[in-house]
Amino acid sequence: MASYDNAYSRFIALAKIVLPLAALGILSTLFLISRGPGNGDELPYSRVEVEELVREQRIGAPNYAGVTRDGTAIALRADAARPDTGSPGGATAEAMRARLDMPDGSHADISAAHGMLDPAAEIAVLDGGARIETSTGYLVQAESLTSALAETAVTAQGPVTAEGPPGRIEAATMRLSADPANQGRYVLVFNGGVKLVYDPEE
Repeated sequence: MASYDNAYSRFIALAKIVLPLAALGILSTLFLISRGPGNGDELPYSRVEVEELVREQRIGAPNYAGVTRDGTAIALRADAARPDTGSPGGATAEAMRARLDMPDGSHADISAAHGMLDPAAEIAVLDGGARIETSTGYLVQAESLTSALAETAVTAQGPVTAEGPPGRIEAATMRLSADPANQGRYVLVFNGGVKLVYDPEE
């Protein structure tokens, strides 16, 4: 009986040494494996891209939505935007697009290479080859467009070209706004050396 007790005691004493060492070896192996090559779960951004985003304070895919006093829903979006240091609360944007849904059921889609949103002045400026497509069948192109945010009013400074139901129109300026003679209706008005090339329908 005494020999059994001595063997058991020796086994317990040996286990107290061997088991902690084995556990330490396993933990060491786990840490070494975890430092190996990545498994593809890393963030898809390089350090340079992250530092550029922090430095430029760029916002990806921003959008703005509102309703004018006369009931037109305005939605603005862009691929990217940055704060405009010259306009508190404003921003400059790339690949800017706008959608105007008028209360009479008509709509206009506007796009441009660049843009600027100025909430203080309640305007959005789209430039770099701006264009308007209306649900009434007009395609208007100009270098720059200015859209009010508080009312339905889009103006373009020339030269302005348009393709529509009457034909091809060339003018110095264009304005999309509420029709003063018909409440709830909206019109396109061209001014300044207007030239119309009439294209009658067959």
